[in-house]
Amino acid sequence: MLTDSKMWREHESFCGGEHQSPINIDSSKAGVTNYPKFCFHNYDLVFPERLEKNGHTVELKIEEQGLHAELPFITGGGLTDRYNFVQLHFHWGRQLFGSEHTIDRKEYAGELHIVHYNTKYGNFIDAIPQEDGLAALGILIKLTDRDNLAFRHLEQFENIIDPSPVNSDVLHFSVPLVALLPHDTDSFYRYNGSLTSGDCNEDVIWTVFDTPIAISERQYRKGNTKKKG
Repeated sequence: MLTDSKMWREHESFCGGEHQSPINIDSSKAGVTNYPKFCFHNYDLVFPERLEKNGHTVELKIEEQGLHAELPFITGGGLTDRYNFVQLHFHWGRQLFGSEHTIDRKEYAGELHIVHYNTKYGNFIDAIPQEDGLAALGILIKLTDRDNLAFRHLEQFENIIDPSPVNSDVLHFSVPLVALLPHDTDSFYRYNGSLTSGDCNEDVIWTVFDTPIAISERQYRKGNTKKKG
């Protein structure tokens, strides 16, 4: 399920632009800015969730809610608008290194992306063409000896990866998004880039936290397993 930026440039018309993601973050060249703290609204709530395979990776989405239901959203952290949650997805390596972003050339086992859209554009589709339309949180994943209970949904990955190109499965153990965040969300790298798959539209405000989260190698193997046949 590794998404390689060079591969996408070969096949997608938007993917050869000047602000493409992912990147290697050179910490020695990064400027220091004192942004206000991030506010993760409704990230502590549990919603009915489902897993979907979109042809590139496995996404976690929140089931449709009522008209007046408030989904998770983020403000602060240098963002000037409110950004509503759309989906989160994973990137894994074929071996032990699969993070899309690297910091000082250091690779991690995997990477979690939490994607949001700018609510001033009304919906996700209308936000996509706008230069400030999307905000993505990049969370690096390292390996540890213990299972991370927030990642119990990895047990379901083998039910969704194959056999069909597009597939979905209701999540047995819904998890609040706050459980997927690193313990330190005050320190991060910020740059303007693109989606790392699909059309690679250059409309994403990227936040890459420099503190990783951890999962066990057993969970990593589960998330990275692909059925045969």
